[in-house]
Formats: sequence, structure tokens, C-alpha cells
Amino acid sequence: MVADFYIIPESFFSDDVTEENFYSSLYSFLGDYNNLIKYKEENKIYIQKGVFETQMPNGVTLGEFAYSDGQNLNGKQRSLKQTLSNIFNKIPRSEAGINEIKGKIINNSIDHCTGIISLYEISGLANENQIIYDKDSWFSFRRHHLGLFFGNKKYFIDECIKYFPELFFHENNYQSVEKILNDFALKIIQHLSPLNDILPEMIKNNNTSNHTELLSIFSNKANLDEKATLQGSSKTKLRFKFTNIQGKIDTLVCEPHMKLSKNDSGDGNNYNRIYFHLGKKEIENSKILVAHIGKHL
Repeated sequence: MVADFYIIPESFFSDDVTEENFYSSLYSFLGDYNNLIKYKEENKIYIQKGVFETQMPNGVTLGEFAYSDGQNLNGKQRSLKQTLSNIFNKIPRSEAGINEIKGKIINNSIDHCTGIISLYEISGLANENQIIYDKDSWFSFRRHHLGLFFGNKKYFIDECIKYFPELFFHENNYQSVEKILNDFALKIIQHLSPLNDILPEMIKNNNTSNHTELLSIFSNKANLDEKATLQGSSKTKLRFKFTNIQGKIDTLVCEPHMKLSKNDSGDGNNYNRIYFHLGKKEIENSKILVAHIGKHL
């Protein structure tokens, strides 16, 4: 899916923003920029000329700041100015107004999506069509739209690999996800997101010897529909082969799992699962290993 992202004057303006929040959101955008253009053939960014007239909290316009000589700036500000001007110089200009952009968003599809990059929430736009850098990153936009426009099993897993960088997807998923994808695409995304964004940090900062307790705390933080648990019955079907750093095969029991009990329509009493392993140093740089997305094993 190709996505066009627009930076418009409203992206940098808010009535009640503090200087601290402005710079925090701006740094988040600049830090995420390289991730966004990692797939530059799929992520196109455009900027409206009016953006450069937008005033920063200190009263200086973005254009004046980005293209100043920097003589009166301290080291941190000078570095920010240089980074901002370098990025602005690379982004093509656009004449598309906000109403035209909204019209494009209405026609979002699996082939082409449109969104807005902003430091704050823009009134009149659904949040899922904005990358709001005081809340999230471009991953949130791409994940949400993948849940809506999921394509076939190969497309879905290939896209998941891009947008969940802390996870490694076993090739088994290409087959296992097929039977539930049509009804559970959004639910899968909603469960993979905390698995990628929350659990790795918990594993680093917690004693993982008690996996039941870890999964319970994780489930609460992630606000899952049901608690993630360990398998209570036979674990024979939970053995999956992974290649370690020496090129040898390690067979791991992927016992922890999240329950996909509700489908995208909210209907319950389903028995689908995401089975995973908490990670092993010798395999895929300790990433969480997603072994099976599909029917209960």
C-alpha cells in the first residue's frame, strides 16, 4: 500500500500548546522520520508552502527558524534547525488544501492511502487518519489501515513484518492466519501492537521467571479483551522450529498466547489465538517470536 502523507499549516499550530509540548512533539517527528522513509517507495511525504509561515511558541515562524543562519542559537537549537531544514529541503511541496486531502482520505484503499502528519490533533479529522506526534508514530497509521485493508495472507504477514519491528513472524503464520483473517484482521493488529510496543520493554525490566505473572501484568497494561496466559493442556502442537545465530535449528515451545475471543464485529465466543515465545538471545536478536496466528492449537 502506497501512502501519501501531508504536512499542512494546521500540523504545527494549536491554541493551547506549550513550548515544551511543541518541542517534544517536533523531536518525536524528527526521530521517526528515518523510520518513515525506510520504506520511501511506499511512504510519500508532501508539505504545503504555508507551513513555513506557521509560528512556533517563541513567535518565530518555522521558515525563519529552519533557514536562519543559526548564529544566535545554542548548540541544541542549532542541531534542531539543521535537521529540520535538511528534512524540509527533501520534501516536495504540495498545493493540496485540507478539504482536498479530506476528499482523498475518504477514498483510502488497499492500493493507496492518504494521511496527515501533525504535532497535535487536528479538529475535523479522525485520529486514525493522522500521525499525531504527541501520541504515536507512523506505525499506528500503517497498522490501523492494514487492519482495514488486509489483502490476502501473504500481503498481511509481509506488512506485519514491516510495522512490528520488535516481533519475528514464523513462516507458519502465512498459513495459520488465512482461516481467520477476514473476520479478525483488526483484532490481530490490536493485539500485535502491545505485543510489539509494551511487552519487549517489560521483559527487559522484569524478572521473567514467573511468566504467568508477567503475562497478567502485560494484559492489564495492554488492555486486552482477555488475559494472555500459558497453555493449560498438551503442548505438543506448540513446538516450532527457529534458526539460531549459528544457523542451527532450535525447537521452541511457544506456550504464551493471546486470545482473539472477539472478532472485528465484536462477536464473542471465538477460540482463536496468537501463540508466541518471549524470545531467546541466540534467535533473531531476542525478538518476541510469533509462531501462530489462527485457530486454537
